[in-house]
Amino acid sequence: MLRNIRLVIYDLDGVLIDSNRAILESFKLTMEEIGEPFDPNLITPRIGLGLHHIFLDIMPEKHHSKLNELRQIYIKHFQGIDLSYITIMPDVQETLEDFNQKGYLQSLATNKTVTEAERILEAFEINRYFDLMAGFMTVNNPKPAPDMILYILDKLKVDPNEAILVDDTSVGLKAGITAGIKTVGITTGNNTLEQIETVNPTKIIHRLSELSGLLV
Repeated sequence: MLRNIRLVIYDLDGVLIDSNRAILESFKLTMEEIGEPFDPNLITPRIGLGLHHIFLDIMPEKHHSKLNELRQIYIKHFQGIDLSYITIMPDVQETLEDFNQKGYLQSLATNKTVTEAERILEAFEINRYFDLMAGFMTVNNPKPAPDMILYILDKLKVDPNEAILVDDTSVGLKAGITAGIKTVGITTGNNTLEQIETVNPTKIIHRLSELSGLLV
């Protein structure tokens, strides 16, 4: 059980939404535009990382000086993707409503921009549950740096021992661990249980609905 929690911080991809199809299509269009081959097997394991990190990992070195340009090309394509490519994860609406009714603060920490996160969450009519959103442009460093988590704690005036982060990746969970808050790994995203276990989160769940039973 996790006691005295006031704030639940969620990652977006793999926790609240499944945007794999949209992400892969956006990378495919980006690669086509710059004349590079597209391999979805290079992208899927990296979903959840910042775009700069992904491009550094997968692109030939000649592109490494153009990371901002590549990011803008990707964002252009992602924003043009029909939202039918994205689905809401099981239990999300019910869990957010439950915690809202119980008086928990709820926040978002995503390596997407807040603008893009808001567009998606508004489409699913769940943006109203969030007291604060932090994204790629909100802080200096994306996850796995703790900047987003620390920003949220500061803005909402919450002590680290009163907050938890729910994330589906070891990279995201590291941000919470470094920030000194409790972490809940969830296996609904692209990281395997074994990958999540490598960072020793406080708890591991397999459905978002299990989170309610952890908080007392």
